[in-house]
Amino acid sequence: MMYGILFVVIGLACLLLVQNIKKQRQNQLQYIQEAPSPLSADQIRLIQESWQRILPIKEQAAELFYARLFELDPSVKKLFKGKLDYQGDKLMTTLDVVVNSLDNLGEVEAMLQAMGKRHIIYGVEVAHFETVGAALLSALEQGLGEYFTEEVKEAWAIAYGLIADTMKQAAYSS
Repeated sequence: MMYGILFVVIGLACLLLVQNIKKQRQNQLQYIQEAPSPLSADQIRLIQESWQRILPIKEQAAELFYARLFELDPSVKKLFKGKLDYQGDKLMTTLDVVVNSLDNLGEVEAMLQAMGKRHIIYGVEVAHFETVGAALLSALEQGLGEYFTEEVKEAWAIAYGLIADTMKQAAYSS
């Protein structure tokens, strides 16, 4: 009888412990999801509006991106296997997902972390992220023309910094 009561007490203690852990995880996830974006609402609007101007010319924007990337650092060309139009489509699709999630970057954080880890396998180095950022801003500037204002440039630079930091932390902090 005594052992029966002991098992019941231990079982209840374990159940309460598991429930407490679940509640803590939910609170942590809620905090992460509700964390304010480092981008202002105006910057998000600028990025999303400028992105709508890029979408109709996304193939050309991807070509501009890769041309500038290889111009800035010809050594990265060897990292790309296969057709660049396929790579360009993947780039534009990823950017589209991120741009549409700027109000809550937590929605795409896991995707960006996974991409960061995959890019190690491809041979991407930390320094390449800066070159990619410069190539992206250049492609946006060429694609947007007069709509690429200083405010748009700053917003995109901040957004890219967030993307790159998330990928680098996942890839190189292990």
